[in-house]
Amino acid sequence: MPIPLVGVFALLGRIVGLGLERPWVKALGRERGSIAATTLSFGLAVLLITPIVVWQYATGSASFADIPRWIGPGCISGLLYAVGFHSYVYGLSRGEVSYLTPLYATAFIWLYALDVLFGGATLALRPVLGIAAVTAGIVFLTPVGLAPGLSPAGRLGRQLNPLTLLHQPGAWGMLTYAFCLATGRIIDHSVSGVAPPVPYAWVGNLPAILFGLAWLATRRELGQLGALLRERPVPAIGSAFVGISAYILLLVSFSAGIHPSVAEPISQLSVFISIWLGGRWFGEPVRARWLPAVLVVAGAALLVL
Repeated sequence: MPIPLVGVFALLGRIVGLGLERPWVKALGRERGSIAATTLSFGLAVLLITPIVVWQYATGSASFADIPRWIGPGCISGLLYAVGFHSYVYGLSRGEVSYLTPLYATAFIWLYALDVLFGGATLALRPVLGIAAVTAGIVFLTPVGLAPGLSPAGRLGRQLNPLTLLHQPGAWGMLTYAFCLATGRIIDHSVSGVAPPVPYAWVGNLPAILFGLAWLATRRELGQLGALLRERPVPAIGSAFVGISAYILLLVSFSAGIHPSVAEPISQLSVFISIWLGGRWFGEPVRARWLPAVLVVAGAALLVL
């Protein structure tokens, strides 16, 4: 079934937003505490959309009449994202990106499985091939981990071996993130017909902020937030704006009838923007990453057709 025009524009905006968000988040958290950077970015995002939420409520938006139907799922989704995102941060702090990225890509597999289970999608060859291509592209976008004494083929085999991956430091943190992301997206989609995107995004982001504030408070590190904002205002505000915008646009695509198992893989076209900016801003070696990115495009095409 063709994607509605509203959904197309929402996904295009999300692709741009995600592409910009990753480099800005990296610039914000570089050589700084990841919890502080995450909490600051999420906190600024909520502050940015708070006036819109207040205005919609004050003007009697019809969407707020259905708040009992979506506030509970929104809180559950937000808790899942809080657990998942901080598990993601924990996993990356403990393990190697090149080993853990394949586990992150399992989120697409979880999404499709859950979408089929709850009746949002049907089991068919084309979407399976599309998701497999996107997953493979994400896997091969990362450099193969170094392993002295092994040939390139041996290193690649070790990287893709499930048992090797599961024994890597941080592996379960990344798997937790993948499952929480997939489950949260299914919940988001289930209430997309009644939940107003901006207030719902406000609710969904709040648990991650509260978790981060509690973590920093117990360690007496709340001062890091102000210091980081003063030192890096552009990455802080930029990551907050594009991050929350990308999430709101995802909710809009859900309300337009696009299922999570289609929207999320297509959103990974944002890797082209992130790769290009990674090379321009941080001098990262990007030449070898363009071919794997083509797999993401091919997979997205299979899901759109």
